[in-house]
Amino acid sequence: MEYGFFRTLKRQFKIINTQKKYYIYLLYFLELIAKGAIPVISLFMLEIVIDALSKNDFNYVLKPILIIIGLLLILGVISTLCEHLEQSIFLKIRMTEFPKLAQLYREMNYEFVEDEAFNEEYRLATTTFDGDNMGFQGTYSILFKIFPTLFTIILLTILLIKISIYILFAVLLSAGVGIAINLLMFKYQAKVYPRLKNANNQIYYFEKTLADYHYGKDIRVYGMQDYLDNIYSNQLISYKTVLKDIANKRFQYSFLELLCLLILDAASFFLLAQAYYQQIITIGALTLYLGVVVALNTSIKTLGTLAISLVKNVKYTSDYYNFLEKYDFYGNWGTKKALVDEALTIELKNVSFKYPKTDKMVLENINLKISRGEKLAIVGENGAGKSTLIKLICGLFRPTAGQILINGININEFAREEYYKMIACVFQEVNLYSGTILENVCGDTQDLVAKEKAKAALSKLGLDAKINSLPKKYDQPVLKSVEEDGVELSGGEAQRIAIARALYKDAPLVILDEPTAALDALAEAKIYESFADLVKGRTAIYISHRLSSTKFCDHIALFSKEGLIEYGTHEELLALHGHYYEMFMVQGKYYREG
Repeated sequence: MEYGFFRTLKRQFKIINTQKKYYIYLLYFLELIAKGAIPVISLFMLEIVIDALSKNDFNYVLKPILIIIGLLLILGVISTLCEHLEQSIFLKIRMTEFPKLAQLYREMNYEFVEDEAFNEEYRLATTTFDGDNMGFQGTYSILFKIFPTLFTIILLTILLIKISIYILFAVLLSAGVGIAINLLMFKYQAKVYPRLKNANNQIYYFEKTLADYHYGKDIRVYGMQDYLDNIYSNQLISYKTVLKDIANKRFQYSFLELLCLLILDAASFFLLAQAYYQQIITIGALTLYLGVVVALNTSIKTLGTLAISLVKNVKYTSDYYNFLEKYDFYGNWGTKKALVDEALTIELKNVSFKYPKTDKMVLENINLKISRGEKLAIVGENGAGKSTLIKLICGLFRPTAGQILINGININEFAREEYYKMIACVFQEVNLYSGTILENVCGDTQDLVAKEKAKAALSKLGLDAKINSLPKKYDQPVLKSVEEDGVELSGGEAQRIAIARALYKDAPLVILDEPTAALDALAEAKIYESFADLVKGRTAIYISHRLSSTKFCDHIALFSKEGLIEYGTHEELLALHGHYYEMFMVQGKYYREG
């Protein structure tokens, strides 16, 4: 069932109850009375002053004025205090959603993370949390303003009924026209919203690209500045065009609204003036009711504006809740514990995979078995699905068809976190975090044994000299994005730290997805050869474009866009004189000529 207006409000108020912030309802009530009564009481003070002046008896009215001023002061303090407290509470409630969003993005199935369309949908759905006065928090704040405004309207309506039902009708009609015109404007904005959203998305993309230093080298070397500036300028023009259309439409509607209001307000003022000349009301009462007409008209229009704003903000939040209901973010995992004390056999049975919302299979009917303690090299051309295969084995992707077995157990039967305990993977894209070098290997553990284990892993990767040259040694921060004294490591050094992280985890399955691309061929071969000793007894999978680094593996699987086309030992594949032989000889030729 989709989230509509009332279901969304119900869920938001359920959050208040879940967090046991029941006193917010007391603040709502106090704000309703204080803020709702202030405009009405202010009007009575004006009536008293005018009547006193007309009778030349100001001393008589001094006491009531002081009482009213005191009352207004008390109500003003209550209103201000309530508003301050409610903004603080609503901000805290909104802040509690951010860890949930972070957890969602951190734990959702990985295919969503790599889907650009999904990421855009996620960004739009979570805009409800972008500001204090919009979406999620804006809904609470607007409701806090609606109830006092409604209370003011009720009090003013009671006052007008006492003098003339016709004046009340004119005021309601005037306010109704204003609300109707605002609704028309709201519908028009909803109609052009797709155009505005599209233009805004494109501007966001180009602003992000132009500000991202990763693109800086290409932009400069290939002279793309003018090209990108022109596209960005055109997108700004498109965006401004939509805003101009909205502004023009708003001007037309505002002019119509002003015309109607002038006519209806004039009618109200005429009826009040008539009542005064017929001596039905005093000059003070005339002032009071003129103020009531203006205040009621303003309050009703304010209520209409708040109602439209409430609908808009609730829509932001309902889009978010519907987004959460739309996807199965986590998939179906089982409850089995990790097999951490035994070597693993991995078997793929008729495994096929395609990305969500696509029809083309990236892998199709793959059958492959990696025995306990075996070292398998996966090689092949770009786009053959090698990295996709690794993500499937890691449980980051789920097979579209077929199954993956670990020691004969379908990986779906393991609990998610338990399954990840069995795998240490160094992915093609090496990412270091803004922590210390040691924290990049073992996290923020305070266990001295764990820290020594992490240092040993770094040492095995030949990083001793580099680390000892740094001012803070193992406690040296990495990257300058958080710490000013963060060190920028070379690509090869970063890859070695990533490999050390995998060594430290000590998992029964080790996977290297081209993690040494930033190293030269000899350095890569040296790491692989030493790594072979380090993973003894464990199952290991290697992906590499450099076939010289695969000779130490037990078996080699060669993939092309047609799937798995060759499988065997290094010597067996060379003897076939097939694709592997051709690739090996071509690479060997380049190294010999170099």
